[in-house]
Amino acid sequence: MKERAWIESQLDNAAAFVEMFSPKDAGQPLTLAALDRAFAAWIAAQDIGDPALINGIINSVGIAFGKFLVDGFGFDWVIATDVHGSDLAVYGLPGKGDVPVYPANFVAKRWERREANFLVESYQKISNQVQAITHRP
Repeated sequence: MKERAWIESQLDNAAAFVEMFSPKDAGQPLTLAALDRAFAAWIAAQDIGDPALINGIINSVGIAFGKFLVDGFGFDWVIATDVHGSDLAVYGLPGKGDVPVYPANFVAKRWERREANFLVESYQKISNQVQAITHRP
């Protein structure tokens, strides 16, 4: 499946991004806190320029966030389609909560607002929502 190979390359890119923008986290397992630190440093340092570079960073950080949702909550990678087209998403709790998250879009929205330090907090909020859904009668 070509999406799996693309996901893996984005995870490699996310690790390289952390090494570049949060050197103290280099060589460590990728964490949401490290991604938050790197993204905050990138937002603070960047001069809005090359759209391909910006898109690449958004994709790599987003896909890494999605991987944490997949690993943490048992979500699955899916290609989701709506009126705007198709996009890679993570999806969980089918038939119980039907929770879709579009991780690259999630990060892109925060980049547009120049928001930083949102990954750890967002993961916790999603965790709380997943627990509430799975524990309701």
